[in-house]
Amino acid sequence: MEINGIISGAGISKIIPSNVANGTKAASSSPGSGNFFGELVGKVNDLQSQADNKIKGMITGESRELHEVMIAVEKASISFQFLTQVRNKAMEAYSEIMRMQV
Repeated sequence: MEINGIISGAGISKIIPSNVANGTKAASSSPGSGNFFGELVGKVNDLQSQADNKIKGMITGESRELHEVMIAVEKASISFQFLTQVRNKAMEAYSEIMRMQV
């Protein structure tokens, strides 16, 4: 397992498509916000499932690697917190747009 990906921000590129992260947007290739949030929720759900499987493996005695279980749980926790913050920011932006005078 490599920690360099966390430090360099390489993990963010797996969550956010490169055209969004760079600020460029191609009209034909860019997914809609619904697709973006759908993929984000799917990835968070996958991390939660992986953490659950690691916990079950630890309980049943399949694995004795406590550090791997803790890493999986923390990844799931951080990804869920990230998803929550993205949702909060999107809701704030929507509320701000709705308050604008036309």
